[in-house]
Amino acid sequence: MIDPSKPPAPGNPVQAAPHRLDHPGLPATVWLAGLGWLTPQRREELLALLSSDEHQRLRRWRQSDDQDRFLLGRGLLRQRLGEAMGLEPARLRFRLGPQGKPALEGLGSQDTLQFNLAHSGALVLLALHPERPVGVDVECQRPGLNWRPIARRHLPSGCLEVLEALPPGEQLSGFLQHWCRLEAGLKATGLGLAAAGAPPPPGLELHDLRLPEGYAGSLALL
Repeated sequence: MIDPSKPPAPGNPVQAAPHRLDHPGLPATVWLAGLGWLTPQRREELLALLSSDEHQRLRRWRQSDDQDRFLLGRGLLRQRLGEAMGLEPARLRFRLGPQGKPALEGLGSQDTLQFNLAHSGALVLLALHPERPVGVDVECQRPGLNWRPIARRHLPSGCLEVLEALPPGEQLSGFLQHWCRLEAGLKATGLGLAAAGAPPPPGLELHDLRLPEGYAGSLALL
């Protein structure tokens, strides 16, 4: 995410209940949920699904919005994985891969189910695929973001020139879409920003997502 310490642009809170994105031809299932959907009762229901480790991680967040993003993301993940595998969400166990990417643990052949979470502003996204490594990213548009140094440092060669050729009112949204593609691809491969300048691996697919106004998002699969 880009400078998560800065507050999102003002606007109505996203109230979306968890639902699948309607994208014809999208090669993975993507779920979207808005922080505004969380009521006190729903918070309690999701809290009951978390492991002791997840409860500890939740308490490390000091801002209530950060806590809600974590809770909604992990709760949605457990609900959808449990539904997909016919298991109780609270009984699912996870491990971290070499680059810190979570994966299922202790389910035998069902460990192959791939997933990835992303959140920004008032939105949480969850991507699922039966076996292919998947990455997803979402970014909330924040007016005034100094995006040029970020693009120059991290985006592939030529992207900055392409973005600067856009009309001024489209440059920030264009940058965020490029950034989401980069992040989603890195998350699918399990790599961090240090690998941003490397050529994309063979077979990497990128799909831009249609999200509420003010947000950009991308899905990546290997």
